[in-house]
Amino acid sequence: MTAPRRSRGRRPPHRAERPRAPRPTVVERFEVVDRLLDGEVTDAGGVWSRATAWILRLALEQSVDELWARLAPDLLRCPMRAQLLALRSYAGPDTAAQVATVWAALSRAAHHHDYELAPGVTELRRWRDQTAAIAVVLSKVESR
Repeated sequence: MTAPRRSRGRRPPHRAERPRAPRPTVVERFEVVDRLLDGEVTDAGGVWSRATAWILRLALEQSVDELWARLAPDLLRCPMRAQLLALRSYAGPDTAAQVATVWAALSRAAHHHDYELAPGVTELRRWRDQTAAIAVVLSKVESR
């Protein structure tokens, strides 16, 4: 006798879904970045600079997500690289290039490599300012 088969992709009926915490806003993410950059957060130890890069990347991606939620919800399901390509049609080539450049820099900075130094405060502040400016531009993009 064999055990009954469970359908794939479904949770057992006895497990309840956990309520999800609300997603921080882009502004809240910038507030955390500012606290990290100002040295107010001391619990981050030696990973604070990479954590800052990750939070900035999340803020940038969330700004792009908010654009798609308004203008092209189907693009939310696409990988970020595909979204960056589509961004050219919605926000223009200059904005799309700027988003792609900052996203690539933050992605590279957020990952640890033994042969590279962690990003410095000056770089992180520059990326913070660029990400904030991009967030403002993307929030003003209207349907084409």
